[in-house]
Amino acid sequence: MGKQISIFVENKPGKVNKITGILEKAKINMKAMTIADSGSFGIIKLITDDNEKAFNILREKNFLVSFQNVVVVEIPDSVGAFHKVAKILEDRDINIEDAYGFIMEEGVKAALILKVAGADIPKVEEILEKNNYRSIEKFNV
Repeated sequence: MGKQISIFVENKPGKVNKITGILEKAKINMKAMTIADSGSFGIIKLITDDNEKAFNILREKNFLVSFQNVVVVEIPDSVGAFHKVAKILEDRDINIEDAYGFIMEEGVKAALILKVAGADIPKVEEILEKNNYRSIEKFNV
């Protein structure tokens, strides 16, 4: 099971720079990141090489942070790869609430990060593994 850090921030210049600067100073490497705009505020979601340390440091710096359990799965870097995962989950009535991903090796493999609604993460990982997908908690790009 993967962990994702969500940071609720005011949507104004310098906020992203402050967060990335804090992580750089602490020698924490970001492995995946996305930013969602919500008007005056935004949510930064990230996975690092040390989520526990990142969470604690950001909290100490008065950022509003939380952890979410996520599924991190390796998929082929090919047309329809995400669709196949989405279909497997839909067939089992599992809703994908949030998703993002990135290429790990062009033309070979990608990482897909999924937040699933009301689902047991280990069960989702088991379902995907039975369908030949590898769950990854720590990944190298």
